[in-house]
Amino acid sequence: MDKLKFKQSLVLVAFGIIFYQLLQNISPILGVFSALRVVVMPLLYGFVIAYMLNIPYKWYQDKVFASVKNRGGLAARMVKHLSVLLAYLTVLIIIVFLFWIILPQILTSVRLLVQNIPYYLNSAENLINRFVEDFELQNYYSGHLTGSWLTVLERYTGQIDELIPNLIDQVMNLTSIVFNLFIGVACSVYLIYSKETLIRQGKRLLRAYGPAKHNSRILELASRTNFLFTRFIAGNLLDSMIVGVLCFIGMSIFGFPYPLLVSVIIGVTNLIPIVGPFIGAVPGSLIILIVDPVKAALFLLFILVLQQIDGNIIKPRLFGNQVGLPSLWVLIAIVVGGRLFGIVGMLAGVPVVALIYSIVRENVDRKLANEPEELKSQ
Repeated sequence: MDKLKFKQSLVLVAFGIIFYQLLQNISPILGVFSALRVVVMPLLYGFVIAYMLNIPYKWYQDKVFASVKNRGGLAARMVKHLSVLLAYLTVLIIIVFLFWIILPQILTSVRLLVQNIPYYLNSAENLINRFVEDFELQNYYSGHLTGSWLTVLERYTGQIDELIPNLIDQVMNLTSIVFNLFIGVACSVYLIYSKETLIRQGKRLLRAYGPAKHNSRILELASRTNFLFTRFIAGNLLDSMIVGVLCFIGMSIFGFPYPLLVSVIIGVTNLIPIVGPFIGAVPGSLIILIVDPVKAALFLLFILVLQQIDGNIIKPRLFGNQVGLPSLWVLIAIVVGGRLFGIVGMLAGVPVVALIYSIVRENVDRKLANEPEELKSQ
């Protein structure tokens, strides 16, 4: 027993020394991870694209062409090729639709908004001046406001010199993203075509090297992970599209300005659970505020009603109870995921935490299955 404790203490000390050395040399280690990230990023893009496109691919293969696929042989192979082609064409058509139909209208709204900003600022200035005159606040605020405007001008004038280097960095980052995206699309084609082969090879590796008594549990966990992510992604995209369309229809009916621009903002931010609608409502209400303050207040009320419809009618029919995550844990998943991985973390954090939550809940239920009935209700 003493020897066992000595070995455990020795292992613990060894791990402590290794961890301390890692902390002391964290910069080179981070450099290695950064270099590895550059290499892996196109493959990660490819995996994400393939996973997203697998949803329409499976729909075409298992729903649209199910009868032809069941014949087997050459017909099944042709269905696979056709389903892959249609999946990519579907996404391409959506992108073209966004760029050729919706994007020009958004740019028109933005250009009109920018052109009218001087008029809106002039109206706001007149309103403030009337307010100051009505309450005789000229002497109190004139010096303070002048000093504030001078401070703001000095601050932004000093930042102009930093604009060009930052612009160059942004262009380089955009070029890197486009390159990774191009390589990722090419990788995604291979991943979709080789999906069955890769899954079969993964199962063989698991049987060969994995713990035999846990193989079925690992496969069940992988299947559940895929189900949660697929359902969450597909449901979230469809929900955001429905909310965006309803927002556009409602804004057009009630005469809110810039309905398409604001509806796109609301639809995109709605991808983020719980806080997304409120994030989208802020720029939307500000855009309307500079046109008509009264309509901005009505717009916030409209968004509140729209989100109640979404949360109580649309989302339950799309998701059911499959995610099974309390609102508090959804919020924690968004905050932690967003802090660690940005927007991607905010989107992917919910299904990840939902998976962990379901596993922990099952283990707790299994361990407490034999406890007395009076304790189960506590």
